[in-house]
Amino acid sequence: MSRWSAEPLRIALAPGEIALARGARTHVHETGARDALALLPALDDLLADAAWRTRSVEVVLSQHFVRHVLTPPPGKALPPDEERALVTAGLREIYGEPAQDWAVRVHSQPPHAGLLGAAIDGAFAHALDALLMRRGFRRIAIRPLASLAARHAPRTVNGWWLLAEPGWLGVFGGADGCWRHVAGFPVGEGWQATLPDLVARERGAAFAELPAAVWLHGLGVGALDTPRDAGLRWQTLPHDARLRGARAWLAL
Repeated sequence: MSRWSAEPLRIALAPGEIALARGARTHVHETGARDALALLPALDDLLADAAWRTRSVEVVLSQHFVRHVLTPPPGKALPPDEERALVTAGLREIYGEPAQDWAVRVHSQPPHAGLLGAAIDGAFAHALDALLMRRGFRRIAIRPLASLAARHAPRTVNGWWLLAEPGWLGVFGGADGCWRHVAGFPVGEGWQATLPDLVARERGAAFAELPAAVWLHGLGVGALDTPRDAGLRWQTLPHDARLRGARAWLAL
């Protein structure tokens, strides 16, 4: 088998957009589908092209399609099934009964900190996995954008990490090597001007006071202006402002 044929495929899924990359080849497909499940017919058609055929694939999911939750501190180490149950209960408290059927991933933390959970719609997760297996992929990784981008954030976030993508902002607060606060919401035009007020609101909602440092991380949103706020120390993480939309995630 040649090195080229062994190269994995990377896919990024975002509202209205599918980006693919394998080796030096990239392709971005725009579609009117905004819902995660509605993107799959177009993805299936794209994967009919033999140029994308390989056995390994990594799919990166927009924050639009992922819901995060931070549970109360469990106070003791829990086995994986109890961690998952605690995260699912936290999601149900926020989003109601539909969260019971979501596919959940747990990020463990020390017992004095809560568990960080990420969840996607269960029907979408099942349909995506089935589609990829039908197209011949055998090594499949499905990752939330935040988990991939976190590799390029500061090793330890003592303060606030803001992850911006087109139309969405994720807010993650950390201290002492643990995540202490998580939030996410849609944003519109002019979102950068609202950042100081937005962070001030989240600081007020956090259970504990966190350091007054902010790292602004933009992926696919173009140029960023570092906010000026006397009460916070702002830094903008390196990014390629030329890459827009989901294509930027495949460069990580």
